[in-house]
Amino acid sequence: MQEARYLGRLEPGMDVCDVDGNKFGSIGRVYRHEMAAAAVGGETGGVGTMPMPREEILEVKTGVFGLGKHLYVPFSAIQDVTSGCVFINQPKDTVDQQGWDVKPDYLDELS
Repeated sequence: MQEARYLGRLEPGMDVCDVDGNKFGSIGRVYRHEMAAAAVGGETGGVGTMPMPREEILEVKTGVFGLGKHLYVPFSAIQDVTSGCVFINQPKDTVDQQGWDVKPDYLDELS
């Protein structure tokens, strides 16, 4: 999985930029597979039961000082990560059309 290369480099507070380098937010929280597997694993109880695959998510805070809305960007939308910025594979003006403003239900299991 190509997204695995980003795991150690994604940290809260990093800038999140569109494909053209325009900042539209910062990372508030990173939701990873191991968190989902641990949360679901204890509930299944069955031997050999695999938890449903869960998309890894970046919670992105938008607006001045992160006071805008929160976006839940899937790792599959990450184009690149540098030392200070995560680049998403979408232009800034299409980010709002991706449905990323809806928090996935399974993230509540990780709180």
